[in-house]
Amino acid sequence: MRGKRLQVARMLCHERKLEIGLEELARLAETTAEVVQSYVEQGLLGEEVRRGSACTFGEGELYLVRRMEQLRVEYGVPSQAAGMILDLAARVEELESEIRSLREAMGR
Repeated sequence: MRGKRLQVARMLCHERKLEIGLEELARLAETTAEVVQSYVEQGLLGEEVRRGSACTFGEGELYLVRRMEQLRVEYGVPSQAAGMILDLAARVEELESEIRSLREAMGR
């Protein structure tokens, strides 16, 4: 389901061609590079783009880090649980979209 989380994040952000490094991602998300690195190691950010030995991230990953940090800092949710919450939210969004499509197809 991890792919769904990043897919929804990219849709919400209209994925501009933003390529930022780990340090810049941490700065923009108002967290530390160590926290972002732990998210990468836990597989919570999806597939980062590798440029040689460095990684670059897009706006979808920035959105995810901000959301995970919000859950972690404001609500005390552990990072793995934050990933699960975002996965479930992505699945709900997907199902709501499917319901809307079905209703439109039925003429409601």
